[in-house]
Amino acid sequence: MENKIDYSKLEKIKVKTQEELDLIPLDFRGSIIIDGEKNNWIAIKNRYYKSVIISKNSSVKAYGSSYVEAHENSSVRAYGSSYVVAKGNSSVEAYRDSSVEAHENSSVRAYGSSYVV
Repeated sequence: MENKIDYSKLEKIKVKTQEELDLIPLDFRGSIIIDGEKNNWIAIKNRYYKSVIISKNSSVKAYGSSYVEAHENSSVRAYGSSYVVAKGNSSVEAYRDSSVEAHENSSVRAYGSSYVV
């Protein structure tokens, strides 16, 4: 499948699937918003220029040095040295060396050497 999107002209892009996220180049300078479905886990394996925003009922697994902001009723499983800012009613499970900053009604379960503020 050929990707014909000119990412240099976009300020933000909304994705719903793993395939759509994987097409975005790592040097994309705009905002990436994940608007997926609950329990349809999307893996964020890279760090982008801006944090990846997880919205609505999306479910995400954050790996490596990825940086995500979880909003509304989203769910995040953070692994490695990923960093998560949790807001709204979002929930986060943090593993290994991941870090979580929790706000509002968000919930966090931390395992291993995770760091929670």
